[in-house]
Amino acid sequence: MKNIFVYGTLLEGCRNYDLYLKGHVHQVTPALVKGTLYSLKMRDYPALLPGDEFIHGEIMEVDDEVIPAIDRLESYMPGNLYNEYNKEDAQIYDTDRNPLCVLPVYFYNIAHPGQRDLPEVRILSNDYRQWLSAQKKE
Repeated sequence: MKNIFVYGTLLEGCRNYDLYLKGHVHQVTPALVKGTLYSLKMRDYPALLPGDEFIHGEIMEVDDEVIPAIDRLESYMPGNLYNEYNKEDAQIYDTDRNPLCVLPVYFYNIAHPGQRDLPEVRILSNDYRQWLSAQKKE
């Protein structure tokens, strides 16, 4: 089993949770990572960029076999300059903002020339699930 940190469509209750993680998650722990969260133009998922805000997410203990499928979902391959997301080790914090552990996190690859203009609206709540709920009400 492996621990992963998720902050977007893989969160429990969001659309990719059922497709990729349901039945493979053994534990879920609310947690935070530092960054800046954006919605993307013409996309229905968020982008995490480096930053100093505390972004809400979850640590999920998952079966090893789901990791390659998640890498494909995030368009991530080690060493590929054209990844949509890069998997980087990041400090994870508990909900009181105390350092908890270091885990791989999928950060949006803003260095990719075709992706630089896609971050559109900053998610000010730093919480994708909360933002998504507010969008559905509009």
